[in-house]
Amino acid sequence: MSEATVAAVIDPARFRDTLGHYPTGVALVTAMVPGDSGADEPVGMVVGSFVSVSLDPPLVAFLPDRESRTFARLRRAETFCVNVLAADQADLVGRWRGTESFADLGWSLSPAGNPVLPEAVTWIDCGYHDLVEAGDHYIVLGDVRSLEVQRPTSPLLFFQGGFGGFAPPSFLAPPEHDLIRAARISEVALAPLAALAAGAQADVSLLALVGDHDVVIATERGSATPSYLEIGLRLPAVPPSGSVHLEPGDDAAMEAWLARLPRTDEASRERCAQLARRVAEQGYSLSLVGEGPAQDVWQDVTRYIHGDPTPRRQRQVLAMHLDHLDYYEPELEAGASYDVRSITAAVPLGGTPRMAVRLTFPPAGADAATVARWGAEVRERAAEVADLVHARFGENRDLG
Repeated sequence: MSEATVAAVIDPARFRDTLGHYPTGVALVTAMVPGDSGADEPVGMVVGSFVSVSLDPPLVAFLPDRESRTFARLRRAETFCVNVLAADQADLVGRWRGTESFADLGWSLSPAGNPVLPEAVTWIDCGYHDLVEAGDHYIVLGDVRSLEVQRPTSPLLFFQGGFGGFAPPSFLAPPEHDLIRAARISEVALAPLAALAAGAQADVSLLALVGDHDVVIATERGSATPSYLEIGLRLPAVPPSGSVHLEPGDDAAMEAWLARLPRTDEASRERCAQLARRVAEQGYSLSLVGEGPAQDVWQDVTRYIHGDPTPRRQRQVLAMHLDHLDYYEPELEAGASYDVRSITAAVPLGGTPRMAVRLTFPPAGADAATVARWGAEVRERAAEVADLVHARFGENRDLG
């Protein structure tokens, strides 16, 4: 079979998905080029194909798209600098817009006169050694002129269409301090949780916001419908979930929460912002049982929340949430019946960790008055938990 025939039978989407299971490092290639005014200006392109090629002579390479207009500008310079990005610089990649993005970075110049980012792991100054056409990309070989490790930390990785870091098992941190504090708080919360579970015939859990996940700290069973809320489970607080942790009027927190949505999905961002405002008004978040996702999607979601997260599964979780926006914060109508999935209210403690009480899977077919009563009861029990914590540990909650 000829090379052309082999290439023809490889589906591009499958090729991209398969190769996406191999992680690559992320770098920002920079240079100084003449701008429209005639003065030199910085230019940079994000690449996920940077690689070391040779030690003698020292060569590196990256592979830009042949149609890339940014690379066409980079090529006008005699040298370029590869800035290897750190794991905590994923936001920089997401908001990168070219020359204008340099404005707030506080960059400096390398020995060859190329932009160096202050928080990058390393920078590597290069000249153009060779340019090779390879299908729809170039292979750009750079001869290394100078280099430096300026921040010895974990690099940013691209994997399954998403960004993340590298955490070898020997470097895994012990349980987060917030998680330990939350576990201590759960000691005094069990009685209110049990009372609510028995009265509402539902499962009732105590959640703690650790990072951008709600972690299940304690659960009391009372539902006839088995739930998945086991202790230690991590539920991603992606919109519309997690809105109970937002303080009314805290615009910065709202924007950070909405930033977990795709940047281009303005309709979903606005819808989730509306839902968050409704949660603030009613004092709890209400979600209804909706049509379940496809089996393969649900398998990905289940593996994610049970401790096997990948970028692909994270996207599946987000997609599942966005596909079910109509089941969040409904307007309750007299005479209608509702199958409630969950009702969640924040524990009014202040400080960290932020905590919440969640009632899950009460009896189906409840009328509007019953659902509203459950919402009020969840708020009351959440306030009771706060009172018990203050009585046990004091206002400063010094849990040791």
